[in-house]
Amino acid sequence: NALKEGLSKITKYQKLILVYPDKAVYPYPRRILHGFRKFCVEHEINFEILSEVYDDMILKKGDLFITIEESDLVNLMKQIRDKKLVLGEDIGVISYNDTPLKELLGITVMSTDFNVMGETAARMILNKEKGQVKVPFNFIDRNSI
Repeated sequence: NALKEGLSKITKYQKLILVYPDKAVYPYPRRILHGFRKFCVEHEINFEILSEVYDDMILKKGDLFITIEESDLVNLMKQIRDKKLVLGEDIGVISYNDTPLKELLGITVMSTDFNVMGETAARMILNKEKGQVKVPFNFIDRNSI
């Protein structure tokens, strides 16, 4: 659902590229891949899935990257800078999970609402509640797409 919130900006790019680390110490849920593929097929978006941002990748104008790991985001941002591409115009970047640094740098994110998560956890502890709660996952549009 978070990607749908950004659909109008996402569709200005020719290709959506998910960087999904397949050798992470703590593996990411496979449903990320399923949801990404489903979104791209439903909206007829050309897509690709990579396992990492490689050094000296060929970056093309019109590509929009989604990164999960910070190391991939940093590597990608360095390459965008070094190749003198304009972020948000020539190439786009969306990152998982918001941080103060991503906010400061203007990186668009898809992120769990950590305030809601904390409030919910505190309420459940205080009320001695048990259970699973679905926490909102939001699209926060900044300058990187």
